[in-house]
Amino acid sequence: MRDVVRALTTTFSASTTAYPLPDELHQTIEVFLDRYTDIEENDSQRLHEELLSLYMKYVAGSREKHGPFLSALRLIRPALTGTARLEEWWSLILQPTICAVGHKRHEVEDTKEIIQNILVFDAEDDKSGDKSRLSSHFTKKVLDLYLSYSTLPTSVENVISPEAEFVSHELESILVGFGRRKPKVCICLHLYVQPQP
Repeated sequence: MRDVVRALTTTFSASTTAYPLPDELHQTIEVFLDRYTDIEENDSQRLHEELLSLYMKYVAGSREKHGPFLSALRLIRPALTGTARLEEWWSLILQPTICAVGHKRHEVEDTKEIIQNILVFDAEDDKSGDKSRLSSHFTKKVLDLYLSYSTLPTSVENVISPEAEFVSHELESILVGFGRRKPKVCICLHLYVQPQP
């Protein structure tokens, strides 16, 4: 873990961070993920704390590093487990990116891919049911957010803004992508949004 944290720190502590990320960083993350295929809770927490510290110190105040950091977060996401940790990243960077206009296309795409990676899981690799619970939790968050942005206007004065329409479209594409990969869950989502008699 020390190697991947060192590589990330070197990348993001520099005055500028390139996008796409350097190949060496990709390789370091891949080696790390190969070594930690079934990461333990305490290791995931330690990685989360290191990433959070790095983000606050080098990325939070730098608009230029936002995109490269999302790319790094997408790569290392399999090692970040647990609802509380992912909730923190959701609040800190994922929801603010997906729910705002003005981000570069690759930033939005990386964010969508991170969210898809949380929602979609292989049931055979989920003996404990943790991935299923995590997926359900974030599916509801994305769906609720989508519904809040795509509410039909109730009057002529109350029209959907272009920004809300853009965000709604991005959230819808996440849900559609998820539904294609998990059609049985998609049926449950459909029932969830239907008005009750």
